[in-house]
Amino acid sequence: MGFAAKPQSRWPPRTVWVSLHTVGIGFMGLSGGWPFGGWSGTAYEVTIALNVIFYIGASFRDPGYAPLPSSPSDGGKPPLQEALLQAPACIHCGATTALRTKHCHDCCRCVRRMDHHCWWLGNCVGERNHCNFLCYLLTQTTLLISTCAAAVSNAATSSTGESHHASSLPVAPALSFLFAITAAALCIVTGFAALTLLLFQTALMLRGETTWEKLRRAQLNAIEQLPPDERPYDRGALRNALIFCGCERDPGVPKWAEGVPWQRATNAAAICPVATARPLESTAGAAFPSAIPQGSRGCGQGGGISSGGLISRAEP
Repeated sequence: MGFAAKPQSRWPPRTVWVSLHTVGIGFMGLSGGWPFGGWSGTAYEVTIALNVIFYIGASFRDPGYAPLPSSPSDGGKPPLQEALLQAPACIHCGATTALRTKHCHDCCRCVRRMDHHCWWLGNCVGERNHCNFLCYLLTQTTLLISTCAAAVSNAATSSTGESHHASSLPVAPALSFLFAITAAALCIVTGFAALTLLLFQTALMLRGETTWEKLRRAQLNAIEQLPPDERPYDRGALRNALIFCGCERDPGVPKWAEGVPWQRATNAAAICPVATARPLESTAGAAFPSAIPQGSRGCGQGGGISSGGLISRAEP
């Protein structure tokens, strides 16, 4: 099979992001100067710096790409041996599939614990940069709310004819009022979107699921023969947060399989004697557990789970 697809360019969205922030800061200067003074001004500047740092971390960091197949010339195993030892390869990029891995058609790579592809980042949000992304949303929301408050204050100052800040540019009061209102309107729209996304992502973190899993929950659970509201990776809010932030190692298996000795589906009899190995082909190229180990709910109706995205399942 060939893997000739090329990923989309990452720089246009990053350029747009930088441009919008530059315009917003420019509007603040034209509407009456820098928003605050003293400790509040320092806090505002620190928020800007943190926002840039977290954006760079989320945008440029490897989101958790699944390893691509190696070749003997690169020191890899021969193709036949590699096929026997590894999990099924993605039909789009050839990467080794694993549980919670999904192929991104914008990056042309499979991403571990993929949440979504963020256009503003020019990058996927996955296992390795999801925490950066949440921190970025927090600082971005704080920055937009603070800027909106400052813009409204500058608009009120311009409308009453009072003097601007000492750092303000020499702009007519009418134009200063117009710039302040424009900045406030932009911050309200984008700030509402950022706040909504922040709350949504925080809820997902505490529930132990990704955006893709949330949107496909009914479909995935129907395939797995699970209750519609079952979340296989929900280990409680506190532990979910620790795993999300990297303070605890992600077990990489559903909660009912944690601590249960399990191997690849080639040795599936160790989990469920009647299981046979076969990959699950779920939507959009994602690998998802399709069964439950013996001694848990439904073995003999569902089967077992194996590592690396290989699914062992009891055949009728």
